Amino acid sequence: MKKLCAAIIVFSILLSGCRSTTAIPTNTEQKTGTEVSERENDVPQFTPLDESNYEGAQKEMIKLINLHAKYTNLKDEEKFKELFDNQDYGLPSFEILGLEVDEFKQMKGNQGNMSIIVTVKSLEDKMLIEERKFWYYIALNEEEGKWKIKSID
Repeated sequence: MKKLCAAIIVFSILLSGCRSTTAIPTNTEQKTGTEVSERENDVPQFTPLDESNYEGAQKEMIKLINLHAKYTNLKDEEKFKELFDNQDYGLPSFEILGLEVDEFKQMKGNQGNMSIIVTVKSLEDKMLIEERKFWYYIALNEEEGKWKIKSID
């Protein structure tokens, strides 16, 4: 049994090394399954995006993405739902471990689209899924005076 576990670990390391040299096509979900240890020290800690690198609408969008990750990880459904213009969004079944800004598109005044590369850990099977791209449509809700997530693809 120990030899089988060692073989699986070696295979996973070799596979991840090969994966890092391949190009990742856009608009596809790329998954790398790595079992995450139950020990707290072995799990990467979430670090929010640095808001100081942005200004104006982009900065407000980054703030909202950071709050989205924070409330997802805290499993605070009430505050999570307040981030959305439509309250029908429920908490996802994963924990966010990392965020990386990919690009901003169709920025018009107080609205726009942005893609974020997200590293998540599934809460169901404890698998790490890397480089999952999410597209956020974010706009200022004029009535409330708050930035809201309109949709996530």
